[in-house]
Amino acid sequence: MKHPHGLAYLRVFETVARIGSVRSAAIELNVTPGAVSQQIHNLQDALGVPLFVRDGRRLRPTEAGRALQRSAAVAFSEIDSCVEEIAKPGALPVSRSVTIAVPPALAVSWFATQMFDFAQVAGLTKFRILSAVDFAQVDWRLADIAIVYGSPPWKGFSWSLMANIVLRPVCSPRLLNSSPSLKSPRDVSDHWLLHEDDGSEWLRWLTAANVSQTASRNAHFSTLMMAMTAALEGRGLALVSDFLASDYLQSGRLVRPFETGIEGSRSYYCVCAESRATEPQIMRMTEWILDRSRMQQRI
Repeated sequence: MKHPHGLAYLRVFETVARIGSVRSAAIELNVTPGAVSQQIHNLQDALGVPLFVRDGRRLRPTEAGRALQRSAAVAFSEIDSCVEEIAKPGALPVSRSVTIAVPPALAVSWFATQMFDFAQVAGLTKFRILSAVDFAQVDWRLADIAIVYGSPPWKGFSWSLMANIVLRPVCSPRLLNSSPSLKSPRDVSDHWLLHEDDGSEWLRWLTAANVSQTASRNAHFSTLMMAMTAALEGRGLALVSDFLASDYLQSGRLVRPFETGIEGSRSYYCVCAESRATEPQIMRMTEWILDRSRMQQRI
């Protein structure tokens, strides 16, 4: 992000300069202190000059910071006065909503229910979850933000890593306790292998587990959710990330017959348009998603 000079950056700067505290500014702006610090850091980097110096427990503007503060304060005062002037008395409150694109398997296993928590925290009256696995499938005409399974960079967009992916076999307890047995990695060749790709990930796992023979029965699905559903029904073994399988493993609906894992070829990222990255609601939702994903990985 080379030129973060938008109103959102300047609003953050003006609030910190006026109050003298990142934490107090975050409370006023209704975002996290980390988000405030990051915006100040980005603005200073873009301008090439320090805007604050620390004075005890307070932040005081430098000479350049004071000059920018005066201009920003005047500008925001005029904007606020204009908004108050044109606002219609008695107007109905505007509905607060957000639209997010999420991979279907992640939405079903984790995110869809989590979204209600964010709606309550952010005071949303409406949200919409769209289906999109990778970046190319996201309809940015509709989505405010997206969780994608992919590999950056994406020109014109801002992204944050949610989770690195480690893939391990999962199956139902019923399959684990059935015949033929699953006592060693080579036993997977006696069962259906469930794929969401061309079979490359399972081949990588078999190599990592020192299994030379390949499975004679392979089922290929267009989505990971289909493969996971078949695994839940005891039809075979699927390669699923720890991040995605966590709740199923905790509830006992799925089990890991073997601990051997391979790094996924892609990872989960939280993505938004670069031009919208400093909008308060986008910043807040990004921070919330990252916090929740860290909690999920600690389970």
